[in-house]
Amino acid sequence: MFRRVTVKRLERKTAVITGGSDGIGFAIASAFAENGANLVLVARNQEKLFHAKQLLQTKGVSVETVSADLKDLSSIPHVTATLLERTHGQIDVLVNNVGVAHFKPLPDLSLDLLDEMVNLNIKVPFLLIQHLLPALTATRGNILNISTYWSQKMIAGRPSSAYSMTRGAINTLTKALANELGELQIRTNAIAPGSIDTSTFRKWLDTKNQEELLEYQNYVTS
Repeated sequence: MFRRVTVKRLERKTAVITGGSDGIGFAIASAFAENGANLVLVARNQEKLFHAKQLLQTKGVSVETVSADLKDLSSIPHVTATLLERTHGQIDVLVNNVGVAHFKPLPDLSLDLLDEMVNLNIKVPFLLIQHLLPALTATRGNILNISTYWSQKMIAGRPSSAYSMTRGAINTLTKALANELGELQIRTNAIAPGSIDTSTFRKWLDTKNQEELLEYQNYVTS
């Protein structure tokens, strides 16, 4: 008789996931937990963080949460200090998932909305990597940046100039850091998902009529 042994590839590893309480971030956290990783989730909403923690702990891993509004860049030093304290300095994986998208026509895009996207989509990942670099160096860790197909593929009727710009920037940052941090044995990669069934995506779908939905489906599958 042979006994099947389940290998948990991330056992005894610690992953920090921004925007980890909902949507894509929670799905990533769940997959990591299935593979044995201990988690630290960073997000704004304390209620969602609590709910995510309760669900993920059922997978037999440690789950810590840090409530912070990362678009306030002045909070980054405090957040990273808290992360290092909660993980005892062991960070094996940093998932830069938090981000924001405003699909406004170019003439209607305010400076405030532009700044919000630049801060959350570019500056926050950059600063988190910068502040957590010693910890990632010590573990020969991994950086995973969540991008999107919007950096390369545009959809008629859904203006994305500023959002696409920020996602193109994170792709370039990923490639540059893979080159720069490779000598430290830190791996840097990006994932560029398409349309994902999240609450944010469903809210956008609810604004479309049947003809617009059909046109969208035909475009993304072409």
